[in-house]
Amino acid sequence: MPTPPQLTEAALRQLASACAQIANGDFSGAKNLFSLTEQGKYPREVTELAESFGLMLVKVEAREFELSKTVAGLDAACKKLARGQNTLSRENRKLRAVLERQAGQERFVGRSRAFQSLLRQADLAAGVDSTVLITGETGTGKGILARHMHYAGPRAKEPFVVINCAAIPSSLLESELFGIEKGVASGVDARIGRFEQASRGTIFLDEIGDLPPESQAKILHVIESGAVDRVGGRTPLPVDVRILAATHRDLEAACARGEFRSDLYYRLNVLRLHIPALRERVEDIAPLASFFLENCALRNRLPDRALSREALAVLERYSWPGNIRELANEVERAALLTATGTIEPRDLSAALLLPASPEAGRLQAGPERPPSAGRMSPARPAISPPRLDLPPLGLAESALLSQALESAGGNKSQAARILGISREGLRKKLKRFHLIP
Repeated sequence: MPTPPQLTEAALRQLASACAQIANGDFSGAKNLFSLTEQGKYPREVTELAESFGLMLVKVEAREFELSKTVAGLDAACKKLARGQNTLSRENRKLRAVLERQAGQERFVGRSRAFQSLLRQADLAAGVDSTVLITGETGTGKGILARHMHYAGPRAKEPFVVINCAAIPSSLLESELFGIEKGVASGVDARIGRFEQASRGTIFLDEIGDLPPESQAKILHVIESGAVDRVGGRTPLPVDVRILAATHRDLEAACARGEFRSDLYYRLNVLRLHIPALRERVEDIAPLASFFLENCALRNRLPDRALSREALAVLERYSWPGNIRELANEVERAALLTATGTIEPRDLSAALLLPASPEAGRLQAGPERPPSAGRMSPARPAISPPRLDLPPLGLAESALLSQALESAGGNKSQAARILGISREGLRKKLKRFHLIP
């Protein structure tokens, strides 16, 4: 029996109304929609349409449920990322603080006229790209000065690459400096050299006086051409680097002996900065010692340390053959071993308490030197003998030998020169005190 048209029209209006409510976000009409699917109660055409719309609504609800889960997951991921960002930010601040402290440990410190003059020259040279040759004895801080010049100049945001020419075997030096192409030897991969690593920045060639002759020629070629040739390479690679070099050797004498290329020396010696030995600027010992004490306490989480006047007098009378590096080691050792917050002479190494040897050469004049005619020599604080806990002579001599070897970096010939004795005499003393096998 056909459904009366009036019933079909009413059911369709009801269906349309339910769909309109759902379309507008009002899901209360869903109940009316599903009620229209009852077979036999409503016309077949209405029930089929209601079932179709109902299935569509079920799928939409399922997708919205999945979407809400996805949104919730994204929200959780955003919160996790925010927490990670905060953690990284805190770690970044800590890392910056550590780097600043480490940079501070290499900061140039001094108040002497010679030091201030050197610093002014270095700041002027930092603003140009000319090659600079830094000279001075071992341990005077040539590397620190080079780093200062890099970060004080226009290339500060670019790499600062250091290579110690004396520490790399001559067979490997060329590939370290200029790089190597893949396949030069079995199993060798391509690798860029230090010059390429320093692109747009600064390369510091420390102990350049120890370069072998073949490497000297290639450094000269880089300076003149502005390009490097990798080992096994066929095409020169242009590099934009500022070259700073340092040496403790007398390069002019080395050129005269034929040990160093004079053309390379003239290329390096465009600007020259000489760092005076520590014994030549005694006024800098006090600020340097205070600086090293502060850094030592910070690194080792120690209470503040200070030098007594007597201990400072001992430091100022010593010749410091190892220069600033030796002073830093001595101050740190005393700071770690002192039983109080004030370092006294008894806390210092035995070698510092011994009278200076006139044969040692390069030693500064001590307070025992008579004043020049017409000029008074400034008095230095005297060391109170009762406060000195002097070691036995054998122990003191053994400590002096160890100190000289340490200052010379293990080089026995240099240690012998520091002590003013022959190398064979040094060898016998080292053997007597069981300092060598």
